[in-house]
Amino acid sequence: MAVEFDVVVVGCGPAGNAAAYRLASAGVRVLLLDREGLPRHKVCGGGLSAKALREAPFPLDPVLERRITAAFVAYAGGEPVRCERSGIGAMTRRDALDAFMTQRAVAAGAALREREEFESFDPSGGSVRIRTSRGEVTARVLVGADGAYSRVRKQLYPHGKVQLIPAIEALLWPAAGVLDLVGDTCIFDLGVIPAGYGWVFPKADHLNIGLYRFFKRSDNVDMRSLLDGFIERYRILRGHRRIAVKAFLIPVRPPARRLAAYGVVLVGDAAGVGDPLYGEGIYFAIRSGNLAADAIAAALNGRGTLAGYDRRMRRLRFDLAASRLAARLFYTSPRLGFRFGVRNRAVAGLFMGLISGSVSPAGALAGMAALAPYWALARHSEPASSPLFD
Repeated sequence: MAVEFDVVVVGCGPAGNAAAYRLASAGVRVLLLDREGLPRHKVCGGGLSAKALREAPFPLDPVLERRITAAFVAYAGGEPVRCERSGIGAMTRRDALDAFMTQRAVAAGAALREREEFESFDPSGGSVRIRTSRGEVTARVLVGADGAYSRVRKQLYPHGKVQLIPAIEALLWPAAGVLDLVGDTCIFDLGVIPAGYGWVFPKADHLNIGLYRFFKRSDNVDMRSLLDGFIERYRILRGHRRIAVKAFLIPVRPPARRLAAYGVVLVGDAAGVGDPLYGEGIYFAIRSGNLAADAIAAALNGRGTLAGYDRRMRRLRFDLAASRLAARLFYTSPRLGFRFGVRNRAVAGLFMGLISGSVSPAGALAGMAALAPYWALARHSEPASSPLFD
């Protein structure tokens, strides 16, 4: 079978684009496929942690709308704790981010086919035949980067399931002056949804707000109703000019022990590598795309096999397992987590380290266990005064 490309990447999100850019920059023949035309809207909070910015294969400054310098963590709209740290992260819009990253991959040498949908693959003779809505293409490696509902994953592991966490997002164009009031600050609220949190992220001309729920509980109700309650609780969210709401799912557990098999590699949401504690996906998507590129390049050059991807992913999967355990403990009672965690300066420092990437999930768990005897006695942060919570 004649091979047209070394690698075909299905999906132009952060994971697929990171892999495509790294491979194309190394001289690998890469084809990017996306079922939609770019740019296209993607349901996502659009928060980029400091570690995501560091992991990106090139600077993302052209599509950053705000640099975040502080975050408030509250419980049911009250007792806000202000956390400040330079370089916490930044805000972007996924339509702009994905399109920019795709442009960089194409500039590095990748070919791009938009509005072409992946249908199936057939591995044989050291290559993979990929069927699309426009015909067939052959490659030595297929990368599944096609999101939470990945068709590539469903064919590779028909009975494999990722753990999906529900979330709901609203793009809200607030009343005049609100964006200036919010400035470069995010809000996280642990008391507006059972077993989860609400967020407020400032963008250039709107607010991205939403709810994340780690697991179902008997007292849960419709998430849209909870979102409406979140909006009513905060003065800055009421009286908005326009709102667009969309529910979505965040994959937080891989479907199988192996993410590379039969000439196919899964990355990003297709691989189920979202963070269970925060729901963050972009860092883990980019990280998995970078690790996949390294393993694929080595395999194509005869210096390894695709199984090297799974070896490279061990640390990331270990961190995600630790994060799942932390999420199960924390979201059993967010009220206690807020009281003894967020308001405890030492524990809050661990959580800030998680966001920035200076502390691993496993390290945070170990630190929290070590600090446990002092939780009740340690000095707690006093509620901050801010017009955001009037």
